[in-house]
Amino acid sequence: MKRPYVILGVSASIDGRISLGPNRTIMDMDERDSVLGTKEEWKTFTNSLEDIHNPDVWMEGSNMLVNDRHELKDLEPYQGDEDTLYDDFLPEEVVSKNELKGWLAVVDGKGRLRSGFKGEEDKPIIHLVSHNVKPEYLAFLRDNKIPYFIAGDDRVDLKKVLEKMADKLNVEKILTSSGGKLSGALLKDGLLDEINIRFNPVVIGGFETPSLFTSPDLEEDEWPTKLKHVMTKIEPNGKFLVRYKVQY
Repeated sequence: MKRPYVILGVSASIDGRISLGPNRTIMDMDERDSVLGTKEEWKTFTNSLEDIHNPDVWMEGSNMLVNDRHELKDLEPYQGDEDTLYDDFLPEEVVSKNELKGWLAVVDGKGRLRSGFKGEEDKPIIHLVSHNVKPEYLAFLRDNKIPYFIAGDDRVDLKKVLEKMADKLNVEKILTSSGGKLSGALLKDGLLDEINIRFNPVVIGGFETPSLFTSPDLEEDEWPTKLKHVMTKIEPNGKFLVRYKVQY
């Protein structure tokens, strides 16, 4: 089955850190302003990727939006037939919107994003979840008419949910700015096609600070993923952009 073309666009320090430390999220925009680029620089960077690729989906990991220090919203226990919840949910009133221009997607294998955020009018949100999530979380999404695809036992099966997005929503290209665990998982599963990194002239360090690609260590019979250089752009302020195609 076909899957979408996946592009990563991320801002990092010279030592590959994508945050100032553990449990820092993209919601901490002041931090990005000071060390990983200004809001205007980030907007210019992401707009350029959108112009090149015209993605159907913006996809992020839940760690980019909700860190481990956030107190999760309590949900009402589900009293009905739980089995009915563990199927994909694509409400017709959302999927068939005439003004639909794309999707916002969040990979949320633990069911932590409970704000009820529905995305934008022309770009609704869809949750990508695993069978490990609690039924009350799925019921919450259904009650709020928030679509979701479900695949995987302990964690989200990224290959399957991407294939579902291509098959059921006609998604051809996905753009993500999630470094760390999501980009590491995409790379490990052979699902990442292009890498764009905007390096900033700072060194952050840290043993637990999120880095560009967080994934299990290579096994004895595994080898690094090879990249094909596409372009490098050096800016007067010491920042530079690199673009690679991933070669599996």
